[in-house]
This record gives sequence, C-alpha cells and structure tokens, in this order.
Amino acid sequence: MLLLRRIIVFAALLASTLSPAQTTTIFTEEFETNGQFSMSPGWVWDGAAPVPAPACQYGSWSVQKDVHGPSDLFWGGTSGARWMFHPLPYDPLMQYGVSLNAAKVGLWDDSVVVHTHTTWWDTLQGNPFSSGGYHTPIYSCGAHTGVFYQASGQPAGLPNSQFGVLIYAFTWSNVQMLLDHIVVQTKPYKAQFVGNVLLGGPYDPLSQTMSDALRQQGLVPLTEPYTALGWPQVSGGGGETVTPAVLNATYAGGHVVDWVRLELRKHSDPTVLMATRQALVLQNGTVISTTGTQSVLFDILPGNYYVAVRHRNHLGTMSFAPYTVPYPGGGIWTYQFADGFGGYGTNPVQVIGNKRVLWPGNARKDNVLKYAGSNNDRDKVLLVVGGGTPTNTVSGYYSEDVNMDGVVKYAGAVNDRDRILVAIGGTVPTATRVEQMP
Repeated sequence: MLLLRRIIVFAALLASTLSPAQTTTIFTEEFETNGQFSMSPGWVWDGAAPVPAPACQYGSWSVQKDVHGPSDLFWGGTSGARWMFHPLPYDPLMQYGVSLNAAKVGLWDDSVVVHTHTTWWDTLQGNPFSSGGYHTPIYSCGAHTGVFYQASGQPAGLPNSQFGVLIYAFTWSNVQMLLDHIVVQTKPYKAQFVGNVLLGGPYDPLSQTMSDALRQQGLVPLTEPYTALGWPQVSGGGGETVTPAVLNATYAGGHVVDWVRLELRKHSDPTVLMATRQALVLQNGTVISTTGTQSVLFDILPGNYYVAVRHRNHLGTMSFAPYTVPYPGGGIWTYQFADGFGGYGTNPVQVIGNKRVLWPGNARKDNVLKYAGSNNDRDKVLLVVGGGTPTNTVSGYYSEDVNMDGVVKYAGAVNDRDRILVAIGGTVPTATRVEQMP
C-alpha cells in the first residue's frame, strides 16, 4: 500500500529567513531523465540496491529503497542502517537545507520516519554510523519545514571523509520507502553589512544628500579603485566590479555617488583586518552591494567585529566598540554612520546639523589632512592642475578632486583647496586633522 505525503526536511541548527533570491540549489535528484528512470552518478548505499518505482510525486519515476528493520543494529552492525549517500561540495560560509518527497510501501498503520541531513563520511569507515563516523543531529522529516542550518567542518581524524547528503529510515516492520525530488540548497552564512555613510566632499547640507557628478560624467569606474591604490585586501575582498546597469540605476536612495570601502576588524584588536569589501554609496548615504542590494556580504563568518567605512580621499571612521555582524536572516543590525553610529576616537567625523559626514581632503592618502607645510594635501591639488598655472583645471577621476565634482580645481570658485582648509578648521592653515582609526 502506498501512502503518499509531501515531506520537507531540514536539519535545524540555525534558522534563517532569507529571501528566495539568496537561495541556491546545488543538487537535485528526480530519479529520471527524459521520462526514463535514472540516478545521478555518485550515489552509494547500504542494504539492497535502490530500484525503480512509480513516481512518488514528480514526473514518472521515483526510487524504492529498503529501510532499517527490526533485526538490524541501529548504529551499524552486519546489516547497517539502510542508508543512501551522495557527495556534495562543502562551503563553511553557507547554510544547508535538504528537502524531499517520501512515501512508504507497506502496512497502512506501520509508521516510518525518514531522516535526512548533510554529514561527513569517510568511505574507509564503511557505514556512516559506524565507530569513528560523524554525523549532524538527526531530525524527523515531517517536523522541520523551511529551516536551514550551518554544517560543521570536516571532523578531525578523518582526512579522507566526504561531505554529502545522507538519507535513511527506520521502522519495526517490513516496509520500504519511496524517495523523489531530493533537493539540497544553500544560503549565505556570511557576515552582512547594512548601513549608510555620507562623504563630506560632495555633501550638500541643504538637501542632506551627496552630488552624483562623478557618475553623471561617466567617471565612476566599473572596477573598485582601492586595490590599485594600494589598500590591503583580505578574506576575498578586492576586485569587485559593477555593471553599467547597476551603476546607473535609480534607487530609493538616489543614484550611485562613488565606491566606498568596508572593513571588519578583529574584536580584540582593531588594528587587525579580518575582512574587506568594496561597495557603492548612494546620494542619501545608503551603502549597496555591487549587485544593487542593501546587503553587503563579507567572505567571513558572522561574529563580533569592529566595523569601519572608508573612502579614497576622505578620513575613514570606525565603530567605537565591536558589534554583532550577523548573517542574512540572523538578526537586524544596521550601521548608520551618517546618523551617529561609530565614534572611535576624537571628532572622527564632521557634524553638519543632524548628520555626520566623513572628513574630506585626504588627497595624499596618508590619513592626515594638512593644508600647509611639507607633505600637505593642498600641493597635491596644485600638482595635478600643472603647478605653474594655479587657475588650470583637470577633469577626471582623481583623489585630488576633493569635492568630487569631476574637476580638480586649485583656484577660483568651488575649488578643492578650500575644502581642505575648512576640514582642518578654516582659521589656522597650519592645523592638521588625523584619521581616528588604529
């Protein structure tokens, strides 16, 4: 007798509420190809070999497999646990979820519980449940729906073990299980940044937004500029690119202004970079990823970090303490640098009304704003326009373009030199301002 039921199975170590767009299917088994029964290469099993059976749910075919019976030893032995295993790629920065359709063949009143989860299995150990094997906690098929979990890494002492999906069942009578439509999906288990920042150079206090002049003139590069400028990259940061469609789109926060740099630093030592990521900032300060989402993911596990945001010709700023940086769906944490978040050091940002903006003028990229004396930022502006003729201007994507209007200008109205003077205080040209980051 066939009892058909839809069973969705997920091992629940960590729950997630990610959007479907963040879900990736890495393995699907329908047990058929072009209407004919088939099995993907790589399946291994204990007990009788899987055999074709009428469709459990999808298409024309499913697979029938014997299950653990009353004479078997549950954790191994001569008969094993009647399992099926298929290898999968493992990524520590992903959560895993497994779903399937299952039915039983046997007496109507005989229950059968199908278990499925990801696990590590050393083929030299034989049965995955035998001594020395390793498995994640087991969950009943019918009790867990739509939950993803973080799979632990390769167990110590099993260097030859394979990661994969394991399916098995247990009953006290002679029934079998039908399996169909096995799907393994992943979702990111990465530290996520959601927040904002305002740049003082292009900032307009009246509108409380930034100019997108660089984008309007086609000057914002499609590849992040920080690597070429010598900024260190770790944990997969660097080389980020954006498409023209994403760069020139209109968002709720306006248009793209420029590239910014996000950093996660060690919770016990903020001088240590743990992860970097280059992103884009919109006119209202919202930071978006290179795909246009407000979720910027680092290639590092979620945890407690100092959070920093920096720009190529501004002084950067950082949180005054370590903060929780969750994975997508692991909690709502935002880092609103434009609205007062941050605060590491003394006067780390410029306060304009109720907004906070990064100090502009770091033309030399030495993290010190200096208007006069040796190694000052003002002379960098003069050198770009030619040095001998201060009234010259040069158009382009330059760090010396302090106000980010697309034109390097030393003298006259709306020049870049004056922005540096204002940033150091405006009245004492020999004053300096140092970035408040370790």
